[in-house]
Amino acid sequence: METIRTVCPLDCWDQCGLIVKKDGEKIKGIEADPTHPVTASMICSKGRLHLQRTNHPDRLRYPLLKEGDSFKRITWTQALEVIADKIRIALNDHGPLSLLHFYDGGYTGLVKNIESRFFSALGGCTMHKGSLCWGAGLAAQKYDFGAVKSNPYQDLLNARMIIAWGRNPAYTSIHQMNYIRQARAAGTRVVVIDPVLTSTADNCDQYIRIKPGTDGALALGMARVVIENGLVNKEFIEQYSTGFDRFVETCSEFTTAKTAEITGIPEEIIEELAFAYAQNNPSAILIGIGLQRHSNGGNTVRAIDALAAISGNIGLAGGGANYANFQVDRFIDHDYLSGSDLNPQRRFYSKPHLAKALMDLKEPPIQFLYISRANPLVQVGDSNALAEAFNKVPFIVTAEHFMTDTAAASDLVLPCANFLENEDLYYNSMGHQCINYGLKVSDPPGECRPEYDFLKELADLLDLDHDRFPRYGTDELISRAIKPLIEAFNLDLEMIRKQSPFMLPEFNGIPWSDGEFQTENGKYSFYSAAAEKETGSGLPEYFAPVELSDPLLKQNGYKYWYATPHPRDSIHSTHRLPEAGKKPIVYLHPKTVREEGLSEKGQVKVITERGYIIAGLVSSERVSRDTVLLCQGLWHGSGAAVNRLTPDRLTDFGDQAAYYDCLCRLEKI
Repeated sequence: METIRTVCPLDCWDQCGLIVKKDGEKIKGIEADPTHPVTASMICSKGRLHLQRTNHPDRLRYPLLKEGDSFKRITWTQALEVIADKIRIALNDHGPLSLLHFYDGGYTGLVKNIESRFFSALGGCTMHKGSLCWGAGLAAQKYDFGAVKSNPYQDLLNARMIIAWGRNPAYTSIHQMNYIRQARAAGTRVVVIDPVLTSTADNCDQYIRIKPGTDGALALGMARVVIENGLVNKEFIEQYSTGFDRFVETCSEFTTAKTAEITGIPEEIIEELAFAYAQNNPSAILIGIGLQRHSNGGNTVRAIDALAAISGNIGLAGGGANYANFQVDRFIDHDYLSGSDLNPQRRFYSKPHLAKALMDLKEPPIQFLYISRANPLVQVGDSNALAEAFNKVPFIVTAEHFMTDTAAASDLVLPCANFLENEDLYYNSMGHQCINYGLKVSDPPGECRPEYDFLKELADLLDLDHDRFPRYGTDELISRAIKPLIEAFNLDLEMIRKQSPFMLPEFNGIPWSDGEFQTENGKYSFYSAAAEKETGSGLPEYFAPVELSDPLLKQNGYKYWYATPHPRDSIHSTHRLPEAGKKPIVYLHPKTVREEGLSEKGQVKVITERGYIIAGLVSSERVSRDTVLLCQGLWHGSGAAVNRLTPDRLTDFGDQAAYYDCLCRLEKI
């Protein structure tokens, strides 16, 4: 049995090292790589699912062109000629901005990012800014710190207190959860703040239920307690920060009484938590993605950052306001991969507003849409509106592994190779900072091809100059993309390949321990001039979420928070298998079930202003009485694709989807 080392490509906190077992040409198993410095102990169910995905009978194997309401198999030569012809027509009639390239994080390998350079080589395109996932939090930490970095997982063992704030690593980061358990066993106090009693909360010393979208108010209220009681870290504030006095004014209105009213947390708990956090340095905060998926999400993260800063928990082993981790990322030549050096024309729209871009952009309108690493018809808010917008686009191409909802709505579907079927380099911008080389393990089935492979052929058909779009081998392309890393640390790709999983000590230290920040003035920014210029407010502030606080909606019966978190077994929708027999489940509090006259073994209709879904009902005290919880990622065929109901609303900054700012009502079936 041959064993081959690679890495999981999912857009996940842990990016686990994998050992693939191969018997001849057949892949027989996938296990944890015992040499990986962070993930050696185990892999999750999502990683184990790769074997089933790779060999699944429903996997796309040939190019498919839509004729009427069905697809017909065509050759790759035909497929690429069709694409080249559609691109030429769009360029000749409307120019490069009539092309739209939509992509997301369905795959985290480096090589696929060359798609962006392909469109730049054509002269440019319409493209998104922002995120469907975490953009508000990223923008917040860039205002505060100048860059986004986190303490390493193992540093949690140095913490005297850990606050998992809106984060559920028991589901989303099992290796970080392992360190949390170890720290707790050694005496570290673990607190979970979340509207939902998560599996992480099952492993904590204190669970604090908070009203959804009010986390920013809690952070500001705790900050006031810390300030009023003289618990601030004066050295950090005086030497390493700017704008503290103005931040004090912001906090002044958040008395414990007001904070309790907003958050639903008793005053004594708010005060005790603030004292404990400030007096038990080092204390670590793990900031979840979900809490910034409200219309006030960016300000929420800024408020939590500020709480960590005033208590001196920044730049400290065992501390940190830990959200994401872009330490390797800054050594990737993104300008080359995106083709920025080619001076392309670009027109931007906010990523959650894909439907508006397709429907409303003029001069020129969108004529050609290319989609990769994404399933927007399931993942974009108000997906019913997006389905209508797709009908306006003359030609849509999707590269995929399976016939997703997005692929089925396309005119041409290209079967692409998966991570086991091509060479690539992987790194993580969420958790650990290992660099992982992924070998090609097996040949792809049927006529599946890596995207870079067929883009090179398409570039030839369109007569693109080799300097504009390279025809390198994959290893040459990787070396070119990591040129800043190679030059900064005197490396080469062969060294990384041989030592994979590879981690430089510089990527595993404590961020900001030298007191030097990457802001314009080199200090932590309680007040940010950049934030004021771009958002209208230079200080973190709290305002109620737009839809959750809408009195008219509540008068009309929309009184429940519609929560759509990640499930344990999948990441979003592109990782899912075709869902034969998959039944969607809505979780309701037992009192809600009774008050709505529902049957605990029946079905329920969940309705928002944008549509409805029908799902099975499970009664659970893990959710509060005002919560309707349905895990996201199910395709439309399930009858419960959650984003039929969510808005396309943006967060306060970062062009992030405010999925969680959503009210619903219930009807008995």
